[in-house]
Amino acid sequence: MGTEPEPPPGPLDLGVLRTPRGLLLVAELVLAVALLGLLVAPAPPPLAPALLHTLGAALALGGRLLRDPPRLPRGYGPCLDLLRAVSGTIIFLVVALVALAASRDALAATTFTFGLILSFLFAFDVFVTYRTQVAPALAQDHPPETT
Repeated sequence: MGTEPEPPPGPLDLGVLRTPRGLLLVAELVLAVALLGLLVAPAPPPLAPALLHTLGAALALGGRLLRDPPRLPRGYGPCLDLLRAVSGTIIFLVVALVALAASRDALAATTFTFGLILSFLFAFDVFVTYRTQVAPALAQDHPPETT
């Protein structure tokens, strides 16, 4: 009557979802999917970039959930993460503005609100990614010169 052996771990590490980075990625993905749901009804022109970026966010979250993530050359991971966050900020800000300019109904106003919230969330992600990942990597690559 001893302890039963633990089942072997699966390919996903769901503990990542408890970290601030994981929570931020999940929030971005949930809001992006909600925004896509609002955009599908009228099928406006900004649907394609928003859909592609949502798929990219899903892939980024999936990459973080893997127990054995693919190895990128040193410094590429933070730069790709920063690029994802910057492009998300721009794409969803444009989606919000186009949705509001295209129509003045309640659906357009809701889409504008979700797009604006999502672009602010991505802008916060840019700030956090730069401060926690890119700046330390740059400081490590280029130490300050002493005279």
